[in-house]
Amino acid sequence: MKTTVTTLLVLIVLGLTLNETKVKIKQSGAMKSLDYWNDSRAYPNKLLPETGFYDAYEYEKSMNKTIDNSVNDEWKEIGPHNIGGRTLALCINPVNPNTIYAGSAAGGLWVSHTGGVGVVAWKRIETGFPVLGVGAIAMHQSDTNTIYIGSGEVYAYQNSIGGLTIRTTRGSYGIGILKSTNNGQTWTKSLDWTQNQRRGVMVIRINPLNKNVVYAGTSEGTYKSYNAGGNWSLIDTTKMVTDIVINNVDTNYVYLACGNLNSPGTGLYRSSNAGTSFQKMSGGLPNSWGGKAIYSMHKANPDIIYASIGNGSATGAGTWLCKTTNKGTNWSIVNTTDYATYQGWYSHFVGVHPTNPNDVIAAGIDVFKSTNGGTTLDIKSSWSVWDFGRTPIGGPEGPPNYSHADHHAIEYHPTNPNIFYMANDGGVFRSTDGGNTFEGCNGSYQTTQFYMGASSANQDSMFSIGGMQDNATAWYDGDLAWYRVIGGDGTGTGINWQNNNIVYGAAQNLQTFRSTDKGISFSGVTMGSGGTVGFLAPYILGISNSNIVYSGRSIIHKSTNGTSGFTAQNGGVALNGTNPPLAMGISYTNPDILYVSTSPISNSNVMFRTTNGGTNFVNITNGLPNRYITDIAVDPANDQNVFVVASGFGSGHVFKSTNRGNNWTDITNGLPDLPTNAIVVDNLNSDIIYVGNDLGVYLTTNGGVNWQSYNTGLPVGCVIYDINIVRLSRKLRIFTHGNGNFERKMYDGTVSVTGGNEVINGFDLKQNYPNPFNPATTIEFSIPKSSFVKLVIYDICGREVEKIVNKEMSPGSYRINWNAASFPSGTYFYRLQTGEFSETKRMMLVK
Repeated sequence: MKTTVTTLLVLIVLGLTLNETKVKIKQSGAMKSLDYWNDSRAYPNKLLPETGFYDAYEYEKSMNKTIDNSVNDEWKEIGPHNIGGRTLALCINPVNPNTIYAGSAAGGLWVSHTGGVGVVAWKRIETGFPVLGVGAIAMHQSDTNTIYIGSGEVYAYQNSIGGLTIRTTRGSYGIGILKSTNNGQTWTKSLDWTQNQRRGVMVIRINPLNKNVVYAGTSEGTYKSYNAGGNWSLIDTTKMVTDIVINNVDTNYVYLACGNLNSPGTGLYRSSNAGTSFQKMSGGLPNSWGGKAIYSMHKANPDIIYASIGNGSATGAGTWLCKTTNKGTNWSIVNTTDYATYQGWYSHFVGVHPTNPNDVIAAGIDVFKSTNGGTTLDIKSSWSVWDFGRTPIGGPEGPPNYSHADHHAIEYHPTNPNIFYMANDGGVFRSTDGGNTFEGCNGSYQTTQFYMGASSANQDSMFSIGGMQDNATAWYDGDLAWYRVIGGDGTGTGINWQNNNIVYGAAQNLQTFRSTDKGISFSGVTMGSGGTVGFLAPYILGISNSNIVYSGRSIIHKSTNGTSGFTAQNGGVALNGTNPPLAMGISYTNPDILYVSTSPISNSNVMFRTTNGGTNFVNITNGLPNRYITDIAVDPANDQNVFVVASGFGSGHVFKSTNRGNNWTDITNGLPDLPTNAIVVDNLNSDIIYVGNDLGVYLTTNGGVNWQSYNTGLPVGCVIYDINIVRLSRKLRIFTHGNGNFERKMYDGTVSVTGGNEVINGFDLKQNYPNPFNPATTIEFSIPKSSFVKLVIYDICGREVEKIVNKEMSPGSYRINWNAASFPSGTYFYRLQTGEFSETKRMMLVK
């Protein structure tokens, strides 16, 4: 089990209130999360490098996969199948409206053939490319086999946001536009931005009268293709194009919505010559705005256009619902209900009924409806009434007035406009009665974005818990329908090692809760006061004594009873000024030994260690790169050995110390140059280490001398934010930022030593070596034919100590390491058993 909890770096504390344990956000937590995503990957620079992600993907394809291919197992989805993740785009097949495509923020492209209804409503579409965020989907009504998707999630362009030099609020890498001509079976690059990963595609529109003419709104401006995406030309350079609409009667009229977070050129633009030139519209519009704008054009009369305009990221920033009835020559502000408020840069839309221009849906935090052309807006949904507990897969997620907060897109059913679908931070929702009631459509839509700080129980192989972006915290007990608790952005978690009924969860800014009934109910825990707290502030439980809890304020606090009495450590002095902690790691055997990395906001990153329970800390940064140190793992068998991973590009990503951080060695050794987020050490064999990065999972069997890919069964391109070891079942459990949770058997350490032409004549179990040993020894055995093999360790009393092999194996000779660091000195026996053979030998552990 992994006990490290990592924080997103944000210094601004959000204003929050509690309704029981449901956290209500008063400012935009999304910006904090997205800024961290960029900052941690760009640091020590302000901008991401232009290249890196796709190059790492190409490199990964050539990596050694011997173990990955030989292990008789692959990664399997374990949910949540009842909680959808942030979704940016929707597209309904105009010929078969039961077929719906959804673009998730970090989990790729998905399709439903059931109108989003049912337990298994969705399936991920593999494109053959590492697609993370899908911000645009387009299909022409005359050719539904052809699909375009745009990648990347970008909200702010460099030099945007007044007063800041550079800020690029983003949630994924962009690789450009992909195209399929066979209904999503295969894909090709259309607009190739694999070497321009900063860029994002926000909208794609196809000329309704000519399927070969396609427009794309991007972070770089507006592009146009005359040959169905074969070639693209930049036709307008105004940055941050958030929407495009095309007049379906006279396609010479094309409209752009440009700008976000005060980027240059923010405004609404119109072309009357099919994009040859654009003029900024002004009459009746707001003079300026700090967020983004989204259009909705009336299908029956395209002279009527609505625009939803958000003003920024602060509570009460303002939202304008605007309307033109003459192709944009004149506009009027028809309503100023602040439905987008602090998400005016991030999530809002307007939709107009295809046949009734007065029937309008406007949504931001919640959903509003107008029956008089926007003059009045009546609220129809309430995000805060979501159901907690175990909501059914594909079933209701709340009462009829519930739609998850933060709405990004709307799509109307092509033949029944009383049905429309919405994309929001909780996945896909729909209304079947014109916007009076709503229902979730998230059955098997495994797109949740877990953060770092997940936990898996030491005494229960089924129990895990993790926090998710804008989807609260949820725990797993073997059911694909996870159990949701607490609220807000779910953050760090913890499970008591001695009593798995004691469970911790948190919302943003270290709002921490504790359960004594295994996550059914929670009560608040105040983990100290004073010092700076990060958005996803870390805390960590002792392993050998889980009553000891450290909380990750800039001034570290500690409790010895796990519930109260958190006192300032290090003499009440912050570790690194106002910089909050980023990650924590703790010794398995001595809770006084704690490691803390801090965030490089006002100065470089700094790593600290205490060996006296926090009385004082020493700086152990020397030898580590100037990057975000995103995770820390202590060797379960020897707490002199410490491992850390680093985000960013252009440096090493995995480092090891054999003297508690006094010196560090780079053991990246062939891993992709890619932000790395998680690390865990096998508790039975310290030479086996797993890391997770922005593409997947990798392992070493020799302490980092070299690494192999371990990704069979995962989506192509899968951002790993945490890795847990499930000790009882010997499985890995990963928490991804975009594709939920997966599980796979751990590599058991058996190595085939059979020569190419060697003939195995019979079963054989050799004497271990060295013997006596401390703490590890090697056991070799041979089997002449395929057999189910058990290799079990027993103590002197005949009690089973460890089952180190338990699987079907092919003929050959094998070698396996057994690490007995956690066992006392004494005589042990090891027995090899197959269906027709059994042999036992003795060995001595001397410490």
